[in-house]
Amino acid sequence: MLTLNIDWFQPFDGRTHSSGAIYLSINNLPRSERLKSENVILVGMMPGPKEASTDSMNHYLKPLVDELLEMYIGVEMTDS
Repeated sequence: MLTLNIDWFQPFDGRTHSSGAIYLSINNLPRSERLKSENVILVGMMPGPKEASTDSMNHYLKPLVDELLEMYIGVEMTDS
């Protein structure tokens, strides 16, 4: 199981500029391990200068969604 996270941050001191990080955390790990840098998957960055609209975020998320759909379709589960 994965959790999709989007965090906005200001990379420059004294300037109004927000950039966004899109990352996945792995829920199968113990809670104390999930957000350690070695266990976080950086999916993409949104450059700003302000927080993206929902429509814009969809464009940034499309490559991730396409990859996840491909993985979902390509994994066959059997009872044996």
